[in-house]
Amino acid sequence: MSLGSLAAAGTLLGTPGTATAGSRYRDAAAPPAGASRRTVVEYELPPAEETHEIIKTPGHPMVLVSQMSNSRLVKLQLDPRTEQVTAVKAFPLGSSDAMLHGLAVSSRHPGRIWATHEGADRLLLVDPRADSLDAAPRVEREIAVPDGGRGPHYVSEYGDTLWVTLKGSDQVLALDHTRPGRHRLFDAKPHPIFAARHPGSGDFYVSQDGASSLLRIDPHTGRTSQIPVPVEQGSTPVGLINGPGGIWVVLLGTAKAGTGVFGRIDADGRIVWHRLADPLGRSASLLHLAFDPPGTAREPGLWLLASTIVSEQARDLIIRVRFDPSWARVTGEEYAALPTQLCKAHRLLPLENSVLATELTSAGVAQLIGARY
Repeated sequence: MSLGSLAAAGTLLGTPGTATAGSRYRDAAAPPAGASRRTVVEYELPPAEETHEIIKTPGHPMVLVSQMSNSRLVKLQLDPRTEQVTAVKAFPLGSSDAMLHGLAVSSRHPGRIWATHEGADRLLLVDPRADSLDAAPRVEREIAVPDGGRGPHYVSEYGDTLWVTLKGSDQVLALDHTRPGRHRLFDAKPHPIFAARHPGSGDFYVSQDGASSLLRIDPHTGRTSQIPVPVEQGSTPVGLINGPGGIWVVLLGTAKAGTGVFGRIDADGRIVWHRLADPLGRSASLLHLAFDPPGTAREPGLWLLASTIVSEQARDLIIRVRFDPSWARVTGEEYAALPTQLCKAHRLLPLENSVLATELTSAGVAQLIGARY
């Protein structure tokens, strides 16, 4: 079932980076009787060539976005009731060439986030000062990537350990942030992107977009192994997260076309693959995926993000996939096109009542409103 066509031109409001968030509205077609209307809204961020990661600050109506090309951290203030963006402001975080990229909420340091400087080979502990739009974020700590590792891309926190993909040196770093001298480096194939711990086995899995393979790491023994992506399913694993019953991963596809394939890895490392059935989905280049915040979904499902990052023949889409209670069978698909196509849609962030998506090259954030299921 489609959420409808989003083809009409929108109206531009406000000025990027000021107290009013610029936005472009496009409504889905009139919904069936009894169904809620869903709307896609775009908000303009301050200009940047590359707009990347997005996270929600716990306990505050504030979202943070990294812009890598100029190393700026952008604050998006949300209306606490509607979740719509009411204001936007950007702040430099490090030198302009430090390449701010990865963002992760810290549990060990409440109110703080971890960030990566991909160009400066640094991990940062940052106070984003989420209680004020106008307060500049503060870097409280810097940790140098050890032993010649380069290009920290994604960062995640598991207790006292940071797991970091090093895109420049094709490695994965596990570092004790309480004692940085305690760390391990694992060799990967080109190029490690995301890392996540399996909820069953405790093993870590890493997507490698240049090798069409998944790296499996046993954190206790340090042993590693590679799981190739079957050619018949597609290529280029990128988005990878833990979720119900395992690790979930999406395939981007080749420069010519996507395959609309995503999969779930069980505790033994076996992958059950799913292929989107809708014509829009069968050729979708899937870049990222996310689950609803705990306790907000009315039925099992996940969000997929299709992107034009590798092909102008693709489409930028937010996709909802519904499952049966066992998470084994797809029961439905819904699609919403981003108003600005060829924006190279990049990352997803589900909130309680809407879903946000960053746009890599258009310096924007799209929001699907009325998206709760």
